[in-house]
Amino acid sequence: MKKLNPKTTTTTNNTYYCSQKFWWLSVSPEKQYVSSCCSATHAKIDINWLEENPNQLFNQPILQEERQLMLDNQLVNSCESMCWGPERAGLPSRRTTMNSTDITHTSIMARPEMINIILNSDCNLTCSYCNKEYSSAWLRDINDNGAYIEDETRSILTPMDRIILKLGRPAINSNKNYQLIMSEILKYKDVPCINITGGEPFLFNELVELVNNYTGRIRIYTGLGVSSTRLSRLLDLLPLSRLTIVISAENTEKLYEFNRYGNSYRLFLDNLHIVKSSGVEYKFASVLSNLTIFGLSEFLDEYSDQCEELSNCTDPRYLSANVLDQASKELIVSRDYGKFDNEIKSMVLAESTLEQKINLKTYINEFSKRRNLNLDIFPKHFINWINE
Repeated sequence: MKKLNPKTTTTTNNTYYCSQKFWWLSVSPEKQYVSSCCSATHAKIDINWLEENPNQLFNQPILQEERQLMLDNQLVNSCESMCWGPERAGLPSRRTTMNSTDITHTSIMARPEMINIILNSDCNLTCSYCNKEYSSAWLRDINDNGAYIEDETRSILTPMDRIILKLGRPAINSNKNYQLIMSEILKYKDVPCINITGGEPFLFNELVELVNNYTGRIRIYTGLGVSSTRLSRLLDLLPLSRLTIVISAENTEKLYEFNRYGNSYRLFLDNLHIVKSSGVEYKFASVLSNLTIFGLSEFLDEYSDQCEELSNCTDPRYLSANVLDQASKELIVSRDYGKFDNEIKSMVLAESTLEQKINLKTYINEFSKRRNLNLDIFPKHFINWINE
């Protein structure tokens, strides 16, 4: 790999520029990968390089190269699935929805202003749009039952997946490489914003210690799929004045239990009550897909004031909100989604392909079969369209 030197540029063409490459660090100590932006395809951390270059986790050679490509207005491959692909299809991307196209940073040597720490993949939920990278329950499902769609990358076990399945959590956390990456993460004590994701962060035994390492604002992303006793105990130990609990949800009742499989709506409400009662700031982060869209308007009617984030599911593309029958599209666009109205309707009305429909049929039938779920919670015309 050639040696790169920090430089600035005077380019004004921002076709392939995204400012998040220069200030957003996403890192997984469990799987030993790093990316700039939480939606970019991750890269393996060069452990030997990091040992020789302490305090430079955010300036791994691959990340420097990606920043240089953007400054030279060249396409960065790691942004294909979540940005370039959707943008070519006329869909919103993370780059566009985050208003990251303006050239604000021009040095390939950078310091993060936001760190997204993917603590581990421990999670007891198999949310409909999620995968084995972020849920140990998903990983066990793939290991026990095989792929959902043949040759689909998200359903193929990697060597790292097999190591995680074989080793227990204590063995993974005591690993030399894990400890090195965590030590580098902990050096960024004064970063203004820290996102703590997973997996399920409230299953991480060292959560309190980790949070107390930082002086800035902390956002913990949770599916609230833990026992109420554990949640209450941990909230009592966390610095609530610097904390925001970001709750992943977008549906109610049976649609919630389908799309957030592994948690009951009753437990969700009980844990939501605990969060509210603690006095901590809380928000909702929702995922827009063709399986979550049907109950989204009812959810927003109840929780719109706290709904802060709406992410479009563009990977896999067959779960995108535009992969729908015409009757479903007409039903959805007839409703009001408040501040998300334009974004949702533009996503839903985009064209889809026959291949996406075929893959959706395979996926939703297998997903429901493995969990003994009934598809009659969805409109009949949607299910008929999938299976025709």
